[in-house]
Amino acid sequence: MKKSLLFLALIAIFSIGCNQPNNTQPAQTEQKTAKASPPSTETTSNTSSSSETISSEVIKRGAALSGSTVVQVTQVMESPKSYEGKTLTVEGQIARVCQAKGCWMELTEKEGDPGMRITFKDYGFFVPTDSQGKKVKAEGKVELKVLPKDEVEHYVSEGAKLKVNSDGTSNTVSLVASGVEVY
Repeated sequence: MKKSLLFLALIAIFSIGCNQPNNTQPAQTEQKTAKASPPSTETTSNTSSSSETISSEVIKRGAALSGSTVVQVTQVMESPKSYEGKTLTVEGQIARVCQAKGCWMELTEKEGDPGMRITFKDYGFFVPTDSQGKKVKAEGKVELKVLPKDEVEHYVSEGAKLKVNSDGTSNTVSLVASGVEVY
């Protein structure tokens, strides 16, 4: 009996010892990270330097952009019928993003301009909910839609700003994106 307990105790000690992280690993990782990152002129770490690092990253969602014609959001908004049904890449700034999941965003070139609504093909991907203010390229098909009243109310409850018609519907210019790059 004593031998069985001693054997179990040794197995337990051995198991616990094997599951402990190797203390030299984090130091090596930190060194690699420090060498790989560009030199900084600041000597202290603060929130703004972190956000500068993050803002230089490109967040890719959905399919890779294929290199279709790049059009500014304002161009599409000025003459949406000429772009209806066409696949293109729009470039602009994220004015608003769905705060529930990131399942839609509105693009403008500058705050206050009419926005283009971006949704994602087959509800297949989302953007980070903190993407507001960032630049984006989105590739997809342009659609002109009249959103029904219940859908307008839903989007407004998630933070969208829509021009609402007297009957509660909204005419929108949207792009169903197959891929996006947020930077």
